[in-house]
Amino acid sequence: MNIRTLTSVGEAEGMGFSLSHVVTTIPVSDYAKGYRDVERFLSLCKQCHKFGHSWTCPPCEFDVADYVDKYKYAHILGSKMTFDKATLEQTTTEESVRKVCDDAMRFGLTKASAYLRKYERRSPGSICFLGSRCLLCGTKPCTRLENKPCRHPDDVRVSLEAVGFDLGKTTQDLLGIELKWGKRDQLPEYITLVTALLTNDSTLILE
Repeated sequence: MNIRTLTSVGEAEGMGFSLSHVVTTIPVSDYAKGYRDVERFLSLCKQCHKFGHSWTCPPCEFDVADYVDKYKYAHILGSKMTFDKATLEQTTTEESVRKVCDDAMRFGLTKASAYLRKYERRSPGSICFLGSRCLLCGTKPCTRLENKPCRHPDDVRVSLEAVGFDLGKTTQDLLGIELKWGKRDQLPEYITLVTALLTNDSTLILE
């Protein structure tokens, strides 16, 4: 598996963490065969408080296999937020751990989303898979909570786990990033975000 480092996605300065990115490309058929288990991950998603409460999360209003399998190539982006020494030492409560991780993940997703959407626009017919967190409506609650249509139906993107992909296995096997786990009152060394662009364009290269 060819894993490349990307420097054009975005960096973090003065945020208490560094931001780095790697990308790999795999045929969608291979990715689905080795890393997708729709029933298992739907079951796990049902245990999350976001299940059915956000348009980026399951249950999806489409057949997830058909939605994915119409594409040929998966460009998988791994974004790693590595906390600096001061942040690790100063973050010592459950509340602060949650806030620091949440802020870092939001920042990383903002950068990854802008980057992948740029390539999605360049290659019509391609589609991004972003995180379960939606950035489109700011602080407004998702309309799904009221059984109303999405405010941004043309822009909303589901996550890879929403269509059944194993992000832990993806991270370790395809991106070469070892998963790190913290404690309730202690940050891990880093946290990882996995997003992707699926396309039928054989000439598309993320740079």
